[in-house]
Amino acid sequence: MSNKSAKAKLIELYGPECFIEKLHLRKDTEPRHYTSKGQIKKMKQLTYHHIREKRNGGKSTLENGALLSVENHEWFNKQSPEVQAELNRRFQEYKKCKVIFTDNLNLDFNVKMMPFSIDERGQIKKYNRAKEKESTRKIIEEEIGEEFK
Repeated sequence: MSNKSAKAKLIELYGPECFIEKLHLRKDTEPRHYTSKGQIKKMKQLTYHHIREKRNGGKSTLENGALLSVENHEWFNKQSPEVQAELNRRFQEYKKCKVIFTDNLNLDFNVKMMPFSIDERGQIKKYNRAKEKESTRKIIEEEIGEEFK
């Protein structure tokens, strides 16, 4: 498998996001500065990271890979071997997690669904708290009657 196809499979499984960013593993002491939008785009581009290095026999596989942005890949390579080993361990732990989508959840609490509507342009209309509050007030007034005004 090539780096490109392994990267594509990882994106399909875990989404197009850097593992370091997703797991909040990088704590910067000073903010990152970019000179242009083009530089930001380049630095955020995802790369395939070999957990077991290619020079040490690591293959381009799903099991041996992680998604890292260019800037985080450069940062990763500047870390000590101990830190790199710990980060690689965390990437492997993350990949063991499974996400299951279901409509049938048995919870000890109720989840209130928030309805939304789509306008004629196909855009989701913004939730209007004031209108919702007024509508709820009118419903309550109708149910309990005018005597409580």
